[in-house]
Amino acid sequence: MASHVPFLAVRPDDQLSSSPDIRARDLVTATKENTNAMNAPATQHAPLASRLPAPIRFFLVCVMSFVLSTLLYSVTADTVGYELAAVSREVKEPWHVGILFAWKFIELGGAWYAGYDWQDLTGLSILSNLPLYFLLTTFYGVDAVASSLVLTIDVIAIAMPFALLRPLIHAHEPGKEPNQQVAQDRLIFALVGLLGASIYSVVIYTSLYTWLPVYLVTHFDGLRSMQKAHDASVPLLILSFIPMGWATAQFLFTPSIGSRGNPGLTDPKIYPEKTDFDPETASFAETFAFNLGFKGGFTKRAEVLVKRSAVLIVCSVANTFARVLLTVEGTEAFGAAGWAGVWGVAALLTSVAYGFVGNE
Repeated sequence: MASHVPFLAVRPDDQLSSSPDIRARDLVTATKENTNAMNAPATQHAPLASRLPAPIRFFLVCVMSFVLSTLLYSVTADTVGYELAAVSREVKEPWHVGILFAWKFIELGGAWYAGYDWQDLTGLSILSNLPLYFLLTTFYGVDAVASSLVLTIDVIAIAMPFALLRPLIHAHEPGKEPNQQVAQDRLIFALVGLLGASIYSVVIYTSLYTWLPVYLVTHFDGLRSMQKAHDASVPLLILSFIPMGWATAQFLFTPSIGSRGNPGLTDPKIYPEKTDFDPETASFAETFAFNLGFKGGFTKRAEVLVKRSAVLIVCSVANTFARVLLTVEGTEAFGAAGWAGVWGVAALLTSVAYGFVGNE
């Protein structure tokens, strides 16, 4: 902790007769340096376990995630087990179990390789798992409390191990840098989250009132009711999708704005100069950016947003498809693909909207 007393500069005897201006200047300099030290943000200490070698930490993440998931599902079996069992596909074949375990391992490995922290994974887990439980609640009559409890278990099982074994990324750390202040402003975050929830609500509402009900009846055997779908409205869906809005802001907006290595346009002093596009020397990413209209290539902030948007769309579609097809009784592959595609479109439109919000 910084001292509240300016440090004393010790001078040799032959310098004690220096002019008062020099002595005053030294005292002011010392005071300013000490004040800056006191005002500097506190260093964010990483979890002690994060000092372990990376392979060991990843192994512990996998073990903890599987143990937590098994333990929490066992504890809540009497509360939610019967409702879920009534609509769940009976898993008899070993390859079904193997696919589910392999998919879980792929999720953990991808999150570890991408460098995500527990806040990233909380948001991504909500966005990739909520479509399944929305389907069960809306069309299969599963209680909303039961679905919310199971969703919470899914989030805890992946977020808690990362919270213990990996430090926060720069964008999520408290700080005084311009990008961090914008990314962590509560009002901005709330408005961005509301935008995300609204986009998801409009996409789902439009689908429910056009093609989706007939499509589900055709490709899902065992739907119990369409009443909730007919009663849906945009305001009601926005309230239901507040967790989705929070998750999109947490996973897309905050990291793209607040990353140390990707300042974008927030601070003009560190904004990298763009060079003219050269098709002979341009990389694939630069060519792709140019074709999308970014004539100078992606800004650093846009690069983060595009990468995370791609991860979000792939995870939303793939996880929804796999879990619906393998766990919901009477589901056809074509039906699971259509249901997953709706959420992929919502994720894509939300990402585009966040690009405009970020002034890209």
